Amino acid sequence: MTLLTPTDPQIQKLYDWVDAHHNEIVEALQGVLQIRSLEAPAVGDNAPFGQPVRDALDYTLTLCDSLGFTTKDVDGYAGHAEMGSGEKMVMAMGHLDVVPEGEGWRYEPYGATIENGFIYARGASDDKGPTYAALFGAKAILDCELPISKRIRVLFGCNEESGFKCVEHYWGMAKEEVPEYAFTPDASFPLIYAEKGIATFVLEKELPTEERPLKIASASGGLRPNMVPESAVATLLGETEALDAAEELLTRFWDKNITFVRGAETITVMAQGKSAHGARPTLGDNAIARLARALAELDLAEKEVWLDFVAETVDTTGVALGIDAKDDVAGRLTCNMGILEYTPEGKVRVTYNIRYPVKSTLSELVSGNKPVLEKYGWTLAKTDDSVPLYVPLDKDPVKTLLKVYREATGDTTSQPGTMGGGTYARATPNAVAFGAAFPGGTDGPAHEPDERIAIETLLNATKIYAQSLYELAK
Repeated sequence: MTLLTPTDPQIQKLYDWVDAHHNEIVEALQGVLQIRSLEAPAVGDNAPFGQPVRDALDYTLTLCDSLGFTTKDVDGYAGHAEMGSGEKMVMAMGHLDVVPEGEGWRYEPYGATIENGFIYARGASDDKGPTYAALFGAKAILDCELPISKRIRVLFGCNEESGFKCVEHYWGMAKEEVPEYAFTPDASFPLIYAEKGIATFVLEKELPTEERPLKIASASGGLRPNMVPESAVATLLGETEALDAAEELLTRFWDKNITFVRGAETITVMAQGKSAHGARPTLGDNAIARLARALAELDLAEKEVWLDFVAETVDTTGVALGIDAKDDVAGRLTCNMGILEYTPEGKVRVTYNIRYPVKSTLSELVSGNKPVLEKYGWTLAKTDDSVPLYVPLDKDPVKTLLKVYREATGDTTSQPGTMGGGTYARATPNAVAFGAAFPGGTDGPAHEPDERIAIETLLNATKIYAQSLYELAK
């Protein structure tokens, strides 16, 4: 998207600064994209999410120091860069952690390769690229010495993809200042004014004790609840005749998405699907469901215990779990079966990632799910909940951010939207998700192979974020 020429000379200064620092912005982003900042076991007191995430935070805070910001490391949970003075503060909130890269990449996932105007890497669009756009937007205001009456802060979270413990610590244990207004560059333009609630349901059931010639010795699938699983695997253990019969069925009936390896006493069955963001499960192909449907064709006691149930409850609307819901703000509930595992305690465990409408509640979902669990003999072992976000369109920061977007782009037709994804906005008062994807753009796809951001998107978002932070802070 081509931005319009600003009529305000102050805004033109910001745009000119971004154009002049094109290479610096791209090179800085490439550096952080080359860090494989996946959550890992804690290392000491200052790396609660592991060394790789710590490395990404160190790289970013060191960069911010060199750019002239005042920085703070908040116990390794998060960090921030700040500029300006004043009693009040406005904030842009991004994150440096990423989801696992998965399979199927044409580009090196952490190579930050540039090709045909795109930067390819895990985190390019979710959320390192947009976060750095916000950072350099603030840097433009700093270097152009535009008059502002409030401080501007850019937050760098370290646990957004797997729990929000970073911001819970930031505003909870650390008691950091809450901004007057804030936005997170972790969605799309024009802006997102409502985010569905995000619930996690962990269901468990005892594995069968019935003796049969063939049984499932182990089964697993998925990497994170908020990713459609692209692979799943089960190991069959049995007598020779039973294994022979299973091998014959697998050979005759299964397509390229189901493969197997025969051993002396086992068959390992592997299912291949397609990953997608857990908020958009219909865009993926759930490998756990493929595995369950394949195994259900064999003579297994597990068929009645869990295989049929898992195959049915892959339903992305939640109807099969008794939790379907919709409203006039955020639309219909979505449900992603994200993880399958056999536990050491002799149970099968399935984890569902649920995005529910803003007018629904966790208690309503639990009540709707209860009769289904009772019917099939499952237990709801654990729930987590992140309540919905809803900021009316006639309130700030929505009014100001939408005004900036329309002035910058000339786009008066694209409307503010809602989404199933969850951002830091839901953990912050007076905050919404704002960019960085433009309508009709080809950035992303988040949580999928060959994630990318267009350099044009990066620079245009930097300009819009500079203008937005200036408008909020002046």
